[in-house]
Amino acid sequence: MTTFLSVFLGGGLGSILRHLVCSKIGNHWAVMSVNLMGAMLIGIAFEYFANKAGLRPEVRAFVITGMLGGFTTFSTYMLDFGNLMTNAKMVEGFLYLLGSLILGIGFLFIGIKIGKLCF
Repeated sequence: MTTFLSVFLGGGLGSILRHLVCSKIGNHWAVMSVNLMGAMLIGIAFEYFANKAGLRPEVRAFVITGMLGGFTTFSTYMLDFGNLMTNAKMVEGFLYLLGSLILGIGFLFIGIKIGKLCF
């Protein structure tokens, strides 16, 4: 239960931080900036938690899944890609990277079409 609470609180904080950054920049470059910051921050956090095994799992859940997940899901996407590359799964890594991007765009437009039909 404490892990769920950690993710919930971290997610709220991350979302607020994303809103603040995007409000200051005020255009689509804000989202890119948040995504790039999130990718860097999740890399730092991943390495930190990998080397600090004594920390409670709730702390990791708060920071990585909650706060950085709320800040941007792009950071998790980049972490997954990085882990595949680090584990020498190059083909799977690039399929994941490009598949997520291409299919994500496709599903976005499918969702837009469904939304137009329903609303």
